[in-house]
Amino acid sequence: MLSRIKPFSFLVLFILFLGCDSNTTSTDYKMYRLSGSAQGTTYTLQVFDTNLNFSQKDIDSILYAFDMKLSTYVNTSLVSRFNQASFKDTLLKQQDAFTQMLLLSDTIFNLTDGYFDPSIKPIIDIWGFGDGRENIPSKHSLDSARKLVGYAKGLHFDFHIVGETILFQKKTPSFQLDFNAIAQGYSVDLLMKFIKSKGHDDVYIELGGEIKLSGTKGQNKKWKIGVETPRENNLTSEQVVHSAFSLSDCAIATSGNYRKYFIKDGELYAHTINPKTGKQNRHQLLSATVVSESCAFSDALATYFMVVGLDQSKLFLEKHTDLAVEVYFIYSEDGKFKSYCSEGLVGFQEDYN
Repeated sequence: MLSRIKPFSFLVLFILFLGCDSNTTSTDYKMYRLSGSAQGTTYTLQVFDTNLNFSQKDIDSILYAFDMKLSTYVNTSLVSRFNQASFKDTLLKQQDAFTQMLLLSDTIFNLTDGYFDPSIKPIIDIWGFGDGRENIPSKHSLDSARKLVGYAKGLHFDFHIVGETILFQKKTPSFQLDFNAIAQGYSVDLLMKFIKSKGHDDVYIELGGEIKLSGTKGQNKKWKIGVETPRENNLTSEQVVHSAFSLSDCAIATSGNYRKYFIKDGELYAHTINPKTGKQNRHQLLSATVVSESCAFSDALATYFMVVGLDQSKLFLEKHTDLAVEVYFIYSEDGKFKSYCSEGLVGFQEDYN
């Protein structure tokens, strides 16, 4: 349920999985594949090993439990209850998924100077993204919604460490959260952690376009990942690969706004919104692919880059070389697609034909 999960301001584009063959180094070493539906989308798992030490039921149980914490489409989930005006406080373990989302979001909110903000839900709602209303809000309604947006600790909510738990307190009754720009990536991280705990090292996980890789896909070959060509308002399942990379032991997320937008009175309104203005930034960046150790981190940064655009994204990367983040940006210039590939990723780029 979580993705119908990506309200369209945080659209995650599909990253194509290419070249997965079942060739192995021994007759006992096999490729196990599981696929199913979750979070309003689909997932695919690939494991290369001599046996499979978990079941599909295990995976579905993890994803169901995750939804019950973080899906805004489940009325009884913790985040849905948090978003109710009557909610006041809760005491959670530090390893709880909701806790981790709050804390990681706090880190990224500060890292990005507030441009990544999971409290943007009131603004998303009045634009009508996600429910088909496609509404251009009035200045009054936008100003009212913006008063409820701001993830700064102590403003609309607060948290305090109490032993091995954390006490979360809601200070503004109408304050709401939506972790859709980071939660799906985090669920992929959780799946990888579970699968590796079962003794598997060669693993591919894809959920709604978010990908995490471990080891190789057989014969010591790296996983071949393709990035989709941005084609405006493509609502079909057809995908064209723009570039491909051979990767391992990393997490990949792509965000973009060219698949979902609407045009009114000759003006194009994309679904990526600046939380500080409540409006769309106008820039040339069409998609941002981020590679890091954490799928949640890649997911959040891809959203941030789509908010601020190409130039500010490059400045961010120059300033934060310590983050060990690589990127592949596709942007428009003079009516043509162009790309920017960070130095650390260039050596992994290859022909996808």
